[in-house]
Amino acid sequence: MKPPIAIAACCALIGLAGCTNLPKAQDYSTSLGETQSQLRQDPDWTGGRLWVRPGPPIASQFDRKLILENVTYIQGDRPDDLDMRDNTELRDRTLAYMNEALRREFSQAGYQLITTPVPRSVRLRAAITGTFRNDRDPRALEYVPIGYVLGQTAKAAGIRDQSARLLIEASARDAYTNQLLVASMGAVTGSNLPPDRKPTADDVRTAIDEWARKVREQFDRIWVAERPEAG
Repeated sequence: MKPPIAIAACCALIGLAGCTNLPKAQDYSTSLGETQSQLRQDPDWTGGRLWVRPGPPIASQFDRKLILENVTYIQGDRPDDLDMRDNTELRDRTLAYMNEALRREFSQAGYQLITTPVPRSVRLRAAITGTFRNDRDPRALEYVPIGYVLGQTAKAAGIRDQSARLLIEASARDAYTNQLLVASMGAVTGSNLPPDRKPTADDVRTAIDEWARKVREQFDRIWVAERPEAG
């Protein structure tokens, strides 16, 4: 019989394997016209990649004034496992909620949302560029050996739940010159899905909430951490 510490270590490793079972952003070409080779792993977001324009701190040249363009869906060369291209109801409701989530996150964090360019303002564009149905992350019961066996048996029989996942890109540009300032790509996970059920907008709400928060946190680090000291 394994000691409790060894069992805990095994559980932690399995848990990490489940948490990292995300679509890899680097496996797909970007759809917003950015150079994907520029993107680097975001140290504060496991499923995120980020590029920030080199040179003077962005916060020294731009205020937290944002024009939020309507979020779009661009499939490009990525999978569309949730059928977002053809399921117009799912696509429209998902995009509407994404717009709502973005506005909520940035406005509550103190960003000024504007509709026309003003000096030192930024334009933010975002798009869903891939949808996935991946094997869901293991549940607690499956960390126990007999539970793991049952989970694998269910998977082989085609009855194991899957997770709804989104790959989302965003870019921030100078609202006047269109110069690229920030490029972001992230994979987020929504609800678990039975294999035989079509996804709904409710299944990806948690994924959208997480993405909006993560992108806002990226902006916070750029606009706040780089803000020049007074004096």
